[in-house]
Amino acid sequence: MGFGQSGPEGACPLSMNPATKSRLSAESSDGEELPAIPAATSNILNWSPAVEWCILAILVVGFIGLALVPAWRSLRSEFPNYYLAAELYHQGIPLDRVYEWTWFQRQNDRLGVRDGLVIFAPNPPSSILPLLPLTRLRPLAAKRAWIVTNLVLLVLSLLALRRTTQLGWRRLILITLFCTLPLRIDFMFARYYVLILFLICGAYYASCRNRHRTAGIAWSAAAAMKLFPAISVILFIRKRNWPALTGFLIGAVTLVAISLSLFGTEVHQVFAREVLTQASRGDWLGPYSLYQNSFITLWSRLFLMEPDLNPTPLINSAVLYALAMAITVAGLVFGFLLSMKSDKTAHSEALRWASLLPLMLLLSTYSSADHACILIFTAIVGFDALLARGDFKRAFMLLVLYVIASAPIPFRMTSWFPHRLMAITALYTLLLYGMSDGRVKHQVRRWWIVGLIAVMVLAVHNYNLANRTEDFSRRLKIGGDGYRFANPVPVGSGVAFTEMLNGKYRPILLADGVARDMSLPGDALSVAGSRNSDLLYSELAGQRSFLVKIPAVGVSETIVEGQDPALSSNGKWLAFVREEQGRRSVWLWATDSPAAPHLVLANTYQPLDVTVTNDGDVVAATGRTSEPHLLLVRHETNEVTQLAEFRPPMRYPAISPDGTRIAFSRRENGSWHLFARKFATGYEQKLTHAPCNSISPSWEDNHTLLYATDCGRGVGMSAIARVVLPD
Repeated sequence: MGFGQSGPEGACPLSMNPATKSRLSAESSDGEELPAIPAATSNILNWSPAVEWCILAILVVGFIGLALVPAWRSLRSEFPNYYLAAELYHQGIPLDRVYEWTWFQRQNDRLGVRDGLVIFAPNPPSSILPLLPLTRLRPLAAKRAWIVTNLVLLVLSLLALRRTTQLGWRRLILITLFCTLPLRIDFMFARYYVLILFLICGAYYASCRNRHRTAGIAWSAAAAMKLFPAISVILFIRKRNWPALTGFLIGAVTLVAISLSLFGTEVHQVFAREVLTQASRGDWLGPYSLYQNSFITLWSRLFLMEPDLNPTPLINSAVLYALAMAITVAGLVFGFLLSMKSDKTAHSEALRWASLLPLMLLLSTYSSADHACILIFTAIVGFDALLARGDFKRAFMLLVLYVIASAPIPFRMTSWFPHRLMAITALYTLLLYGMSDGRVKHQVRRWWIVGLIAVMVLAVHNYNLANRTEDFSRRLKIGGDGYRFANPVPVGSGVAFTEMLNGKYRPILLADGVARDMSLPGDALSVAGSRNSDLLYSELAGQRSFLVKIPAVGVSETIVEGQDPALSSNGKWLAFVREEQGRRSVWLWATDSPAAPHLVLANTYQPLDVTVTNDGDVVAATGRTSEPHLLLVRHETNEVTQLAEFRPPMRYPAISPDGTRIAFSRRENGSWHLFARKFATGYEQKLTHAPCNSISPSWEDNHTLLYATDCGRGVGMSAIARVVLPD
């Protein structure tokens, strides 16, 4: 029996291409008579090969000229993110801080992987695995090797589809290259979506051969690269395909075990405790940008206000956002579950697989253009199955919607109209209707209670996530186009912080309502200052990180090797961190003394963040990145004491000018919240409550704190806020 036929060997549909038209009068595998082809459709199916070859040639030339050639010549994100993480592993540097933006950028500047920004979140640690063999090459050579690998994977994907459909090679390639923008971006940035497409096609081929456990393993490998393919378990459970579910679990456990053995438990704990919980918030990169083409960004744009990024939504209502998201998610999932027919015919099975991929994209919290590479599978398999059923109108509608979803649209249009989201939603609806044959209405009557309960639960969850306006009134008005403002400190009569803009980090001084760039030649990843001094200390990252002293007037001066500086309130003491091969130590320097800095906390304590008192005592967050605690180092005696009364996990300590309070961030339910504690009484006050991150506090005076908050802006894309504490 051939690969394209349905029967005991597999579940692959027959296409209605010219080679199979003579079999239309025969009965299909489920015993139903197939309809005759309308004359107009027959003419379309018999397009001139010359026309098809002409279109194909144009698409090939465009793909080579607009995707392969530019990709081959230069490094572009996001490939350096994976390469850098893999290179750090090969150098023996622990990956426990790989999800921290400035730490990861510091490693990039040290190794010189690329000139520009890098960020690893929210990728799972297992996504590093494919690039481990390529770190023997230089970054650009490694990217070229990955491009070649992707080309091979794309060909293998089409080979799997050729053997599971009745479409010829010319039309397979033609449909594939109609995915113009996603393929272009994926190859230019050397991302993972062609790899995921290959794994999905491999899973479908295995399923067609009744190797369901192998199919499940392939799906788990795709989920190890990006999280959204894990949604495939919905199909396995709904169809009671326990071998596929078993394969998925076996593959997932195996890949996690490999990742744990290679990269250690610590980075996985950070991923599970922080990244996964934060990713569920939905406000990832560009939470209000319709260019992201996700329902979360659409409903956020319409119903959630943010002072800088979305000051004028259509209606500012967290309730409407919560309801819209709940109804959307429930509608998408229940629509998929209820549209499935009980039959196991080849065409129905193909449509189930074809509709699963747009469901994944529509449920994703973040959907860039190249995510749509996986729609190549949907277009080919869905088109083939609909033609085989004689549903010619829907087959060509599917192709039109696929082309629209994949087409390059001017950014001006995509900034106000999410065309890709609308096209994928329509494509998904078309596939569901074709799969259900009008049976949904009857089943909805039986499931409406379950659906209503799901909507209510999701609405409550979404409302809790949307309730993040607590610190909006505390925000400093900075202006400018910076993506991220972090590490705020007082300096003289102003406030200094770091700004991420145009591919670099730079120090900014905000005084009298005017922001002034105090540019350095490299990345300024952290700053330190005091209300009692006009001097700003900044970390300048490069092959080695150095601390630079920046006066209000005059020339900057490099003073010492180090990073993450902290200045005492009186300006006398500067504490900072030094890192060698991932091992960190804390050093202390008297700013008014010619003496060299001296070691106060060895690398065996694994320090993360530091603060220093007016007397030179150092408080440091130390230990495992997933569960840090506080240590106190006395300047006079060098005695190290654990502050056991402080409940971990805690980071970012800051001592008040009078030494009576300490501010810090504590992780609760996956988010970092701001606290202040009185040393004398032990009284703790929780200053932030929303499900987002408030970190890096510093004291303007004994009652006022500056801090960085990403509430409503996207995880890590923080703004600067100020809060006044009661006596």
